[in-house]
Amino acid sequence: MPHVSRPRRTAGDFFPRSVPRRRPARIAGRIMKVRALRVGLAVLIVAASAAGAQASPPEPEVGRLRAHVATLAAPEYGGRRGEGGRKAAAYIEAAFRSYGLEPLFDGQFTQEIPGPQPGSVAGRNVGAYLAGSDPERRDEWIIVSAHFDHLGVINGVLYPGADDDASGVAMLLEVARCLSRQPEGVRRNVIVLAFDLEELGLFGSRWFVEHSPVPLDQVRLFITADMIGRALGGVCEPLAFVMGTENAPALRPWIEAAAQGRDVRIGLLGTDLLLVDRSDYGPFRARKIPYLFFSTGENPHYHRPSDTADTINYPKLEAISRVIYGVVRRAASADALPNWSPEPDHPVAEVAILRDVLRTLLDHREGLQIKPGTQFLMRNTLRSAEAVLKRGAMTSTERSVLLRAAQIIMFSIF
Repeated sequence: MPHVSRPRRTAGDFFPRSVPRRRPARIAGRIMKVRALRVGLAVLIVAASAAGAQASPPEPEVGRLRAHVATLAAPEYGGRRGEGGRKAAAYIEAAFRSYGLEPLFDGQFTQEIPGPQPGSVAGRNVGAYLAGSDPERRDEWIIVSAHFDHLGVINGVLYPGADDDASGVAMLLEVARCLSRQPEGVRRNVIVLAFDLEELGLFGSRWFVEHSPVPLDQVRLFITADMIGRALGGVCEPLAFVMGTENAPALRPWIEAAAQGRDVRIGLLGTDLLLVDRSDYGPFRARKIPYLFFSTGENPHYHRPSDTADTINYPKLEAISRVIYGVVRRAASADALPNWSPEPDHPVAEVAILRDVLRTLLDHREGLQIKPGTQFLMRNTLRSAEAVLKRGAMTSTERSVLLRAAQIIMFSIF
C-alpha cells in the first residue's frame, strides 16, 4: 500500500500511449473449450456424489498462507522489485498453472507493462481465470486481486513486505486454489490477478484497466486486499476493515455471512475516509465498478525493514482469507450481482467502528506517542460519535464532521 503522503504521478507520466490496446480476441474461444471440459467434469462429480463421495468445500489454510508469505518475503526475492519482482511473478504464475487455471492475457499469464524507454519493461501483471459454467452468465466477470511488488532494497537494506502485500498475495493464491478445487465450479468467470507497480502510483492496475483483456463493463465485482496480516496501529485487534460497500450496499449481508463464526471482526467503512486511493481499487472505482477493499490498516512495521514474515498474525490472515473466499464463492454463484449505486449509502454502523477504533488508540496513547492535541480531538470526536449512536441516526453534516476529524486523527498518528 503506498503511503498517503507520497506524491503521485499519472499513468501518462509513466506509460507510453502508443502501445495498442489488446482486445479479448481468443478468450471467448478458450472459455468455450474450458466449459466443455467442465461439463464432462461435472458429470463425473455428480456420479461420484451419487456413489456417496461428497467432499467439503476447500478453504484457505493457515499453513499454506504462511508458506506463501515466507517465500515471497524471503531475502531471495529482494523485496519484490527488479529481479526480485520478476521472481515473484514467476512464483505466482507457477501457482496458477499448478491449479489448472487458464492464462488471462491472450494465452499468456503475464501482461507486460512498458517502461519509459522504447522496448523497456517496467513490470508485469500476472493473471489467470476460472471459466464459469452458466451460459446465461458467460459474459460476466469477477476479479480477485492483490499486488505483489514492494520497495525492494534501499541503501543496502532489504524491505521484505510481508504484510505489504505478501499477505494479500497469499490470500489470492489460496482463493485461487480453493476455487479450482471446489466440486461445483463457478457460474461466472473468476479472474485471479496479481498487480505489479502498486507502490509506484497504482501503475499496474491502471495499465490493466487501460488494456483489459475483458470488457470492463462486464466486470461485475472487483475485490482486492492490501495488508491483511496485522492490526491498525498494531493494537486494533481483531478488526479488519472493508471499504466499498457504500456503492454496493447489497454486498453487506454477503460479507456478514462470510464472516460468521470467524475469528475476526469486520468493520465496514466508507472509502472517503482515505484522502487518496490507497490501493488497486482506485482505477476500478473510477470506472464505477462495484468493489471491496480489505485491509487491516497501517501498523508499526509499515514500509519498514521489520515487515518480516515472522511478525504476521497468521490465524487472522486465515480468517480474513476465508471471509474473502466466502464472498467470492457467493458472487460466483449468485443469480444476480449488485450494480453500482451512484448515491453512497453510509450506515450508522460505521460510526460504531470509528468509536471503537478511537477508544483502542486512546488506550494505547503512550505506546503510540499520540500528542495531547490529537488526544483532545479524539475525545471530542468520541463524544460526537456516541451522540450519533445513541440517536441511531446521522445527518450528512454530522458525517462530514466525523469524517474530517477521523482523517486528521489518522494522519496525525500514522
